[in-house]
Amino acid sequence: MHARPRTATIVCMAMALLAAVGLSAALPRPAHAAQVVTDIAYAPAQPAGSRGHLLDLYLPDTGTAPRPLLIWHTGSAWSSDDGKAGADAIAAIFNPLGFAVAGVSVRSSTQAIFPAQVHDIKAAIRWLRANAATYQIDPNRFAIAGDSSGGWLTEMAVFSGGVAALEGNIGVTGVSSAVQTGLAFYSPTDFLQMNAQNLPGGGLDHNSPASPESLLVGCAIQTCPGTVAQANPMTYVDANDPPLLFLHGQADFLVPHGQSELLFNRIKAQCGRATFVSVPAADHMMDQIMDPAQYGAETVRTTANCGETARVGTLNATWGNFTTFLRGGLQLGTSCEVTYATGTWNGAFNGSVTIRNTGTTPVTGWTVTWTWPGNQAISTAWNATVTQTGAQVTARDAGHNTYIGPGSSQSFGFSATATGSNNPPAQFKMNGVTCTRVLG
Repeated sequence: MHARPRTATIVCMAMALLAAVGLSAALPRPAHAAQVVTDIAYAPAQPAGSRGHLLDLYLPDTGTAPRPLLIWHTGSAWSSDDGKAGADAIAAIFNPLGFAVAGVSVRSSTQAIFPAQVHDIKAAIRWLRANAATYQIDPNRFAIAGDSSGGWLTEMAVFSGGVAALEGNIGVTGVSSAVQTGLAFYSPTDFLQMNAQNLPGGGLDHNSPASPESLLVGCAIQTCPGTVAQANPMTYVDANDPPLLFLHGQADFLVPHGQSELLFNRIKAQCGRATFVSVPAADHMMDQIMDPAQYGAETVRTTANCGETARVGTLNATWGNFTTFLRGGLQLGTSCEVTYATGTWNGAFNGSVTIRNTGTTPVTGWTVTWTWPGNQAISTAWNATVTQTGAQVTARDAGHNTYIGPGSSQSFGFSATATGSNNPPAQFKMNGVTCTRVLG
């Protein structure tokens, strides 16, 4: 007779904790964006006055346009319609790297049950893609990330691209809701196995009708396995999915670590692409996942082409490493080398630039930028579209030479005028990454 009230109390406490363990403990909130556009309605509010169909955009003042986009949703055990809160901290990290950041809210489980939350995130992605040109966003380079229920939403978006049953008809339609890569922290997957995977010392009663998972799907999860299967990201995994990086703490009291083990094994079985970072002593908190005390102790499992590699301490949970992964998934490249050579004559010169991809992921579409140290002015160019504003130069691929595979290169040339010493640029960047400079 007393079990249910006690269970409900524990559930409420757990939901409050889930809502509180987001990014605020781990990340600062400095000024970071050239432009912040808040409370954009990507669809009409449902119910009226709610926040679940709003997003915030953080647009950088660095990098070259169009910019890659990172979509962020903060988890709350599906109990909040303000998941865009916390995206400012993410923008503080990614805006300086040339990424636009969108914080996206979806409806809470008290406002609408599954699949409403997936319909919402897909509607937001469609809106962002339809309006990409307005905000100088690259519609072909969308990444998504989130923690806890936000990680679940990330995985649903990554794996269900092209699944018509999950598109919904909210907001903008007729535009792709696909993303190109994802980053997820301590996400639930198969709700039906969560109780069995709880830590020996206890955990949340996920089977309770008042559990976050039951409230999401609108029924006690063990009584509606068909609906629960539809809410399981693993249901949609196949070999064509974008690459996913996901992290989970082995001491997670709220979402069992085994949930991510199940997901990794499913991706491997389907010959997908994923990296799973298992952090030994971390609970359900970002600052514990990213604790430097854990560096070198993480188990890192990677799968591609149906195989697996497993190592210890080869991928520390840092924003730098997360950025490298996302850049690879977006085919932006992760490291580069530029060879610069000139031939001079009186008052003018020809220049050649060769970009080599020294990373392990391909580049599809490239932009090379540099700053002249003197009064050099480009007059013509070939194999690239080159523009100059003051001393700032931007060279974009010419369309026929967009692809640079790992270890491969592309070249372009130009004619320019100059007087004086005509020194070479001190630094070149390719897609926002500083390249090693070689003088020819």
